[in-house]
Formats: sequence, C-alpha cells, structure tokens
Amino acid sequence: MNQRELEREGVDLKLVLLLLLKKIPIVIISALTGALLCGALYGIWHSRALGRREYEARSQYYITFEEIEDKTFFDYYYNGYTWNDLLSSDLILGYAMGLLPEGYERSYVDDCVEAEILSDVRVLTTTVKAKEAEEVRLLQRAIEQAVIHYAEDGEKLDHIEVIRSEEAVPEEIADHMLRAAATGAAAFALAAVLVLLLLFAVQDAVYLPQELEERFGVPCAGIECKDQKLSEELARNEERLCEGRTYPVLSMQELLGADRKVYDDIREKGGVILTVPQGRANSKRLPRVFHNLKLQDCPVIHAKITEADERLVRLYYGHRKGVNA
Repeated sequence: MNQRELEREGVDLKLVLLLLLKKIPIVIISALTGALLCGALYGIWHSRALGRREYEARSQYYITFEEIEDKTFFDYYYNGYTWNDLLSSDLILGYAMGLLPEGYERSYVDDCVEAEILSDVRVLTTTVKAKEAEEVRLLQRAIEQAVIHYAEDGEKLDHIEVIRSEEAVPEEIADHMLRAAATGAAAFALAAVLVLLLLFAVQDAVYLPQELEERFGVPCAGIECKDQKLSEELARNEERLCEGRTYPVLSMQELLGADRKVYDDIREKGGVILTVPQGRANSKRLPRVFHNLKLQDCPVIHAKITEADERLVRLYYGHRKGVNA
C-alpha cells in the first residue's frame, strides 16, 4: 500500500485520542518545562525592568472657566490632547524652562511630562517621570507653576489651582509571572501534542487488526495480550483461519532477514502466520515484508498483533468481549 492510499484511509480519532492519553506524562513534562522556562525568562526581564524603572509624580489642577450664559465647559475644547499640546508650547513649557536650573534641554523636559483629562474637563492631571525622585520633584514644581501661570493668558480661563501634588514614587510595573508561566505551559503542551501527532503520522504504526486488514488485505486473527477474553477470541479465530493445519509463525523482523530456506519452508507448508508488534514504526518495513512474500509466492494465512498494550486495547474496544478478525 503506497502513501497515497494510506492518506485515503482517514483518521481514527478515538485511537489518536487514546495514543495521546498514553503520552500524557510527556505533555505534562513539556508543560512544566514551558512554565519554568517562560517564568524564568519573564522573571529576568521583570527584574531588569524594576532596575530601569523611573520615578513619577502626579499633580491635579482645578480649572475655573470664565462665566458664560449656557454654563457649559465643552465649548472650550480643553481635552487631554489639547493640554498635551499646550504643555509642549511656549505658554507652559517655555515658562517652566525659565524656572529650571541651567543645563536642562527643552526636549528632555517635554518627554518627561504628559497631561490627561480623565472625565471632567475642569480637572487636569499632569504626570512627571524621571530617573531620580529629586529631579521629578524639581520638574513637578516648575510645571505646576507654569500651568497656574497659563490661566492668566489662556482663552476663557479664570484661574487654575493645584488641588493635589503627589510625592515622587517608583513607577509601578505589574508582575505577570503567573500569566507568563501559564502561557509557557500552554504553548509547550500544545507543541508537544502537535509533535506527537506528527510522529504518529510519520511512524504509521499498526495498533489494531482492522488497520492490517485495510492496508494489506490479509485477515488479522486478533491481538495477543494477557487479557483472557482477547486470548480466547484470538485462539478461536486462528483455529478457524488455519483449518487444522500448522503454519510457521514468523515475525516481521524475522521475515525481513529471511533467507531462501525460510521461504522454501513457507511454500512447502502452504503459507505463514505473520506477527506484527503493536505500535512499532513500520510504515516502510511492513509493506516490504508483504512485497517479499508475494514475490516468493508465499501466502499469508493470517496476521496477528503482538506485544500489545492491554490497557489501550481495553479502552479502545470498551466492553466488547474480544477483537474479531
């Protein structure tokens, strides 16, 4: 049977699932490895991030607008984007630079400061970030004074006052160690499952009687394992298939290394009983065995699967009493 024919057989999902369940320890080990590796890598990154984190301080301002008839503040278009633009302008940043010691570059200070309006246009929040807490406090004071000063020239503004000025604290960096470990575990477990599925497909091992029958067109008497019912079923099938005659019983490996005398003996006795170990990678060897037997005019009376995983067989066939040929 060639590869194209094998592909047309389809997939026995129940068998694949049971084979995967047998490999659960591998999947678990892979998941643990992924969790440890990704957790360790994230821990290293997080540790370095903590070492590089900046200090930050927030200031809140209450803005009093000029009185207007409709009492609405949204006509002034003072939103978060507007305030960020204003912070970078000469009206605020230019004024703040005059309050700072010499040596500060305007672009650096601009990068350290941002503004936002969270909900109420009357409440402005500025955040200052820098490497050192002392520098944050210095920049924070200059920006606060510059924002207050802006009320003198700003359009439709009455005055601005600072209602909260927080101390400089280290920038908060969330710890997602558990998430990183869980992601690593899931990724490695999935990779393990995919690799196992690929190996199942590449190895093309035989696990069940019907696989032998469908691929090579020979009757399979059953599966040889310790289960008494399966053994009894196998014995009855073999008795029927052999019809009281005795045939040589040879394994796939023995036939691969068989010489002329072996084939002569098979022909003399009218055929051979072929034993195929369950779960071995035999996609290339087993077709060669059947090919050689055909060339030598040696019929296969029947085959049987040996070295079987009894638990796998029981789970696959459920409560059936045996495996029919």
